[in-house]
Amino acid sequence: MDPSQLMMDELRVGRSPESEILNVPSVLLPGATIEFEARLRRPWGLVNPAAQQGELFYLASGIHGVGSVSHLSFMFSEQGRSLSLGHAIDRLRHAVSSAIQQQVPGDVGALLSALAVGDRRAMTSDAWSRLRLFGLTHLMVISGMHVTLLAIPGWYLGMGLSRTLSSFRGAGRGVPQIAPFGALVFAGAYALISGFALPAQRALLTLGFVMLPKLVGRTTNSGWSFPIAVFGLFALNPLSILTPGFWLSVGAVTLLLWFTAWRGSTAWLRSLWSSQGYMILAMIPLSLFWFQESSSIGGVINLVAVPLVTFLVVPLLLSAIALAPLFPDIGSGLLNSAAILLGFMWSGMSHWEPVVGRVSLLQQSPGELTLFMLMLAVVLWMLPKFRGRFLVIALLTSPVAVTSRVTGSGVDITFFDVGQGTAVLVRQGRNALLYDTGGGHSAESSAANRAILPMFQSQGINVLDTLVISHPDNDHDGGESAISERTPPKQIRRGLAAKESEACRLGETTNFGESVTLRFLSQSLARDSDNNASCVLLVMVFGKRLLLAGDIASPRERELLSYWGAQTRADVLLSTHHGSAGSNSLLWLRSVSPSLMVVTAGRANRFGHPARRVVDDAQASGVTVINTATHGAVTLRISPEGRIQCRASRHRWAPFWRRGEFTRNCLPP
Repeated sequence: MDPSQLMMDELRVGRSPESEILNVPSVLLPGATIEFEARLRRPWGLVNPAAQQGELFYLASGIHGVGSVSHLSFMFSEQGRSLSLGHAIDRLRHAVSSAIQQQVPGDVGALLSALAVGDRRAMTSDAWSRLRLFGLTHLMVISGMHVTLLAIPGWYLGMGLSRTLSSFRGAGRGVPQIAPFGALVFAGAYALISGFALPAQRALLTLGFVMLPKLVGRTTNSGWSFPIAVFGLFALNPLSILTPGFWLSVGAVTLLLWFTAWRGSTAWLRSLWSSQGYMILAMIPLSLFWFQESSSIGGVINLVAVPLVTFLVVPLLLSAIALAPLFPDIGSGLLNSAAILLGFMWSGMSHWEPVVGRVSLLQQSPGELTLFMLMLAVVLWMLPKFRGRFLVIALLTSPVAVTSRVTGSGVDITFFDVGQGTAVLVRQGRNALLYDTGGGHSAESSAANRAILPMFQSQGINVLDTLVISHPDNDHDGGESAISERTPPKQIRRGLAAKESEACRLGETTNFGESVTLRFLSQSLARDSDNNASCVLLVMVFGKRLLLAGDIASPRERELLSYWGAQTRADVLLSTHHGSAGSNSLLWLRSVSPSLMVVTAGRANRFGHPARRVVDDAQASGVTVINTATHGAVTLRISPEGRIQCRASRHRWAPFWRRGEFTRNCLPP
């Protein structure tokens, strides 16, 4: 995810009267300035099974504080002011991206902008889903191949300039010096304008270690270039080692060098195709480890798409950008040619997308040991044939092939860490129910994408049996579009009925899975606010009871107690309205009488949830209180014998400097 996108999720700026008076632009251009008052705090980050951990992401992205804006004091554009080099480059990237999308609208224009300058803001969630389905998301990253391509014209331009100068001076010296300098200048300029992402940094460093000796007329062992570049990359940004991009980039080049060392002499075309095929298969384990998914047909698609994009679309696109300022017609023609080629590929993907469907995605979450075994199999594949080689490779890959995605006879209940919001998964075997989806302002930036879907992918949850949306508040239904797109529910129930869904009906009881019973304890009334219209759900599992009551207020709690009486009793209670003092009355807590209450609230949230009074009342009643803001995602496993095991994700998945701060078992001994 783009750090700036996540940062704007955390740091939300509303349009205030001051901003209207100052004529604030609706879109801030690079180089613009905004001044505001904010309450900042140290990044904490979400912690969920199989998901990228938020604190590691913040650290690697250089984000040192998150918070909420309390007052917008001033905002203005940098027009007419001197810009820093970084702002000037960002402004240039924005201008190039806007020009491309103005001439080539729609998805194709957005894809061209991503390939040209690394601007992926215009790419829709549908476009990303299509790329995921066909295993082509890596094409939208400015790769080392793209940077290296720019070095080629720089080399030949430098060589031509050097020969021209030499002819005037009557000497043949100077050719080795200017040519590598031109290669570095061209490659460096493109790396900067593309955003200087990790793959571009690695490619530029590698190219630098190859070219610098040539600048002084010396030769060097090319085999040392890559290890030195990796060390240089780590030295420049040690925190890059925490990102998937570092390991994917280093892993890809390492595997390619390994392939080159063992492939033998073959025709160049056969060598090109075989190396690409090997790389596609070899990168599957790394993709599964970091992203919990990989396209099963991506290998075949990449054999066509990678050469098309790398050797045709990208050169045409970059030539168009370079020539457009001096020769607008030629630049426009080249851009149209690149758009036609990419549009042809995109149309073909659109046509075959319904046929390919979701069966093309491999979804698995291999652990460190399984990843080691898979990568060992990849390494052995290129070695000379020896007796039993295929048997060894089959044994090494068997953990992924035979891993069961069924959780067994027990039932798992996961309270996701989605910040200030709610999302609860109830799962037995292949049956899955999700109660609320967390918050978010778009499908791409929703907590569902960051916290919920990675776990779904790792456990092979492709379809939800039931999706319950307690009520229409952003912190409860903000991730619905992302969930519905990736794991379409068979049925949707809502506190307030909407299109293609049913309202929760008072007293309705249904079975879920083999051993789970669901009972709806409420339905919305005409006078209800959104919060009081929340769907209240009682989940009964092996004699244990879980009560989920959305955001209802204390008066509605009393109504439910009056109607249902002792049937509201539960062993586990989801705190009402994230622990608000306007809910969770003492009468409610004593009547439900849980042994465990889970609070789903954001760390240091501006509402003060959970309220001190609520926590004190619960603890005084002998209730154990667990907050996802502190413990991360909380998973309860209920065995057929009715025993409850509690596991906190922040103990297991927290960064190494926080491990040991939280106990693995949520429940007291």
